[in-house]
Amino acid sequence: MGRYTIRAMEQDDAEAVARLARLFEPISTTIFRGIPAPDACGWVREHLARPGWAGFVATAEDGEVVGFALCKDLEQEESEFVFPEARKTIQLVYLAVDEAFRGQGIASALIRACEDLAKKLGRTGVLLDVSEQNPAINLYRRLGFKRLGAQVFMRKELDQ
Repeated sequence: MGRYTIRAMEQDDAEAVARLARLFEPISTTIFRGIPAPDACGWVREHLARPGWAGFVATAEDGEVVGFALCKDLEQEESEFVFPEARKTIQLVYLAVDEAFRGQGIASALIRACEDLAKKLGRTGVLLDVSEQNPAINLYRRLGFKRLGAQVFMRKELDQ
């Protein structure tokens, strides 16, 4: 099992983060879908600079970024969220670990980093959303995440 380090995400990590995110588009409700790679790097940099946004990366012994988590403090959100506890919550917006480095506890460590940030900010929970088809849902359940409800996607065909 390899060794890794968890640290705060920096602006210079944006390219590696965008690269990792693209690996998971088939199963992810990714925020990067349809965004060209240079724009995805810009998106990461822009959001890291915003109040309430933070990120963490996992690096291998050689310094390569092999996983990341992006989160935001919902207390900083201007819009109201769907449940009363939202203002006391950190949202895990994105989590990804390179397949070659899975099974080493990296995802759990990245989630713990988000949890530690939440506690430091006085928040009482961490929120995430995940597709039922995403295998990561089992990890989230093992880590104590509970289902809040169900979001239904609806579409109406229009007469032409």
